[in-house]
Amino acid sequence: MYQYNLKVLIVSPDPLWEKAMTLAQTPKRFTLSFKTQARPEPALWKTASFIIVDDPTPEILTELRSECQKDAVLIAAVQQDLPQTDWAALCQSFDEVWRKPMPQPLILQAFQRWLDYLKTRKELWLTENYLESTINSIPDLVWFKNLHGAHLKVNNAFCQAVGKTKDDIVGRGHYYIWDLKQEEYEKGEYVCLETEEQVLKARKTCLFDEKVKSKHGLRQFKTYKSPIFGDDGEPIGTVGIAHDVTDLENMGTEMAIILRSMPFSILVKNSDNVIINTNERFEHYFGITHDEIVGQDYDVWQAQTLLRIQASEKAEFQEALIQHEKEERLLEIREEPIYDIFMNLAGKLYIFRDITRQRQMEQQILYNSNTDFLTGLYNRRHFYEYLAQNRGQQRVSLIYADLDYFKLLNDTQGHQAGDEALVLTAVLLKQCFPDAFLTRLGGDEFLILYLGNWALTELTTRSQTFLRKMEEQFRSRFIHPSLTASIGIAQTDDPQLSVDKLMQRSDQALYQAKQQGRNQVRVYGESGSPQAAVESARGLFGI
Repeated sequence: MYQYNLKVLIVSPDPLWEKAMTLAQTPKRFTLSFKTQARPEPALWKTASFIIVDDPTPEILTELRSECQKDAVLIAAVQQDLPQTDWAALCQSFDEVWRKPMPQPLILQAFQRWLDYLKTRKELWLTENYLESTINSIPDLVWFKNLHGAHLKVNNAFCQAVGKTKDDIVGRGHYYIWDLKQEEYEKGEYVCLETEEQVLKARKTCLFDEKVKSKHGLRQFKTYKSPIFGDDGEPIGTVGIAHDVTDLENMGTEMAIILRSMPFSILVKNSDNVIINTNERFEHYFGITHDEIVGQDYDVWQAQTLLRIQASEKAEFQEALIQHEKEERLLEIREEPIYDIFMNLAGKLYIFRDITRQRQMEQQILYNSNTDFLTGLYNRRHFYEYLAQNRGQQRVSLIYADLDYFKLLNDTQGHQAGDEALVLTAVLLKQCFPDAFLTRLGGDEFLILYLGNWALTELTTRSQTFLRKMEEQFRSRFIHPSLTASIGIAQTDDPQLSVDKLMQRSDQALYQAKQQGRNQVRVYGESGSPQAAVESARGLFGI
């Protein structure tokens, strides 16, 4: 729907910034262009949408405020020993301040976060645009209210019905919008007080026949109202669609108008399983005309169109996959019976809602809640959850790893260096233990979990390989201290032994590795033996 060209301007004599940032993963519908200049050229600031300034001067700050785009992202890169007063000025003028020296992986990570944020901001803008365009294209009244009855958003048809502008309506209540006296509103005879309460209590979409007393006289509406829920699952407001049926000549016309204006794809079949009606959203979404679909057998159409149908977590819904615009999309299908005046089943109405994006967001939220943000490894909470669900009667092996002299690294080279060390450790863990459940417990502590018949000799060999790679990598990246790690291994075949007890054993083995010189592997119950010392030495020196 949109294509966004992010123009990145880097004001620095150092080519490292552009070199690192070009490695970032470009978001979908984004294109990136980079320009690095040693000296500032204000003419370029007007066209750039992402600007990084290396050690900005007060003159540059003044020019930036006057020349750059209003919504441009401004980043300052400065030395860590900058005076406090200068920090305050930078924080006021820039969207973010990066501390130098900044290694390439952290530059890439920081820039990738900004790309993800800009992508989210664009998607939010697009969603708001979709919503505004959608409700304004509906010829019937659409509104959103909070729990206090204040209107938060309305469509053009609503404004035309009440004779007021959106600015005049937003934030106001029913009696003001419909030009009612306060006494009439409080009586609730010709307003929607009771139906709002019913919708919130029912916690689902409800259909009402409502009379509204307006300056144009008494009007009759068919009104669909639905609750809107917050993150905690509690209602935060309602949304309504009102169809003015005051002048409708018959119920058939009314039904057609309701179907056409509904914000979901809708299909109606009769008792003989023949499709008798669809709305425009359905026809557009499934790429079929009204004449092509009406008259088809519903089961035949379903078999040809819906790739897989399965029950949803909610009993009243089904879910199905479809091929839509060269990609698979996930639909939520709601089936509602239609009865005639004698309460005989006359047909069924199906409501189709695309929940692909919703499900992707749910999966992303689940991923974020289970993983450590910095390293991408699983967190402590998910470790316990995974083990509780998968342990059963299997053998459990725990490899407890802790970095040596990590605090000294933070104290001497800064927390950015510490973060880089943690990220590098996670990378090496994934390389050396590709089939394990990897967890960052916190700080510089890591836990490697194996379930099943793994031999201690195999786990020890892998751990020694990991230590050797760590020593090689850290020696080449950090000048002081020479980072290493110590490892403790514990294993049990007893399903009754608690995971905390097993972790305590691996921690004891780790402590012994620390006490005996660090940068080595110790196994609980075998520590101190001559053979263990020989194996540790081989791991240290690559023998």
